[in-house]
This record gives sequence, structure tokens and C-alpha cells, in this order.
Amino acid sequence: MYAEVDFLLALIKDDDWLGESAERIYREHHDEFWTSHYALLELMLIAYREDRNVEYVVANASELLEVRGDVDLVLAAASYVSEQGMTPFDAIHAVAAEGSPMVSSDSAYDDVAERVPLEENDGQRPPHIRSMPRRQGSGACPE
Repeated sequence: MYAEVDFLLALIKDDDWLGESAERIYREHHDEFWTSHYALLELMLIAYREDRNVEYVVANASELLEVRGDVDLVLAAASYVSEQGMTPFDAIHAVAAEGSPMVSSDSAYDDVAERVPLEENDGQRPPHIRSMPRRQGSGACPE
């Protein structure tokens, strides 16, 4: 049985309004549940947004049930968020780079990887690189 993020949140948050129901269902079916690493990624984003301990939330959720997919990537990214102060997406990119140098203007990577500074270019766009088009019917991206 696939466990979606609202179920996992109800289990791990003390103040979740669905907590009692989630705990009852978990007790009845605990050996049937599984989730994906995408659910852990979403939990990481929620924990970060709510200023919770990201590493603890992700690790705790991953111990509750089987997680399919690249769990180690998410756990490592969660540790970068907690220990290095990175944003969740920066942490995911840092882990995904697997130690390779990273081309970026973001100094958040300086402590975890060799960074090729994007900000030190000549400002000229190569002729074969095209600009990113906007969506049809929209003058700008929504906020």
C-alpha cells in the first residue's frame, strides 16, 4: 500500500490533525506500507519550509516503512540541509554531482564541492545557446 506524504506527516508531526487516524491505520497495516524517494523529497521541502530539523524528519520517515528509489541521495541531501545550511534543492544538486566540479554562481557549494564560478564569465552568450521562452499567454512567471 503506497503511503503518500500527508499520511507520513500525520505520523511524524505531533500536532497533525490526522495523527490518531494515521497511527491506527499504521498499526493495522504497518507491514504493507511503502513509499518512494519522491515522498521523502517532498517531506524534506515541507520540513525546510516549516523550519523543522530536515535530517531528523527524513530519517524518521525512512525508518517507518520501505522506501523505493534512491533513499541514500535524499538522506545525504537532508544532511547537507541540516549541517551545511543549504536549501533542499541546492543540497540535492550537491549530492547528485557525486563529487564532480559544479558550474554555478551559488557559493553554497563552496564547502562541499569544487565550484567553477559562473559569475566570472565574459557575459557573452555563445551563438548556439537560445534564450528560454516564456509560456504562451503569459507575460511572466507566476509568483
